[in-house]
Amino acid sequence: MSADELINKLAMVKEVKARKKHRRSWIAQCPAHSDNSPSLYVDEGESGNVLIKCWAGCGATDVIDAVGVHITSLFPDGDYDSRARRQKKDVDYHELHLQISESKRNNGEKQSKADKQSELESYIAMRGSS
Repeated sequence: MSADELINKLAMVKEVKARKKHRRSWIAQCPAHSDNSPSLYVDEGESGNVLIKCWAGCGATDVIDAVGVHITSLFPDGDYDSRARRQKKDVDYHELHLQISESKRNNGEKQSKADKQSELESYIAMRGSS
């Protein structure tokens, strides 16, 4: 699937200046949540891959599920390996999450119950990946 095909399935689409080393970029309403103001970036990478980023926090799979597309269709070469990429991303996310939590504690910031639960989940995930 091309970026243009995905863009045609979205609302309030506006082409913007290409971000980073991407060919083209757009901003649109995210179909995965009630989006009053466009918060979804769609980029066409140099390799033709379609890159998705919702600044409200929706995952790429949430977005494409909402428009009825399978994630493998975003990779033109069919080289998507969910296990290899996802595992590294999860480890990076959990490490960063734990670092941020520690920094907040060191600065005397109070954590909500939800923050503590989220930190515990990252801690458990990191112990399991070692």
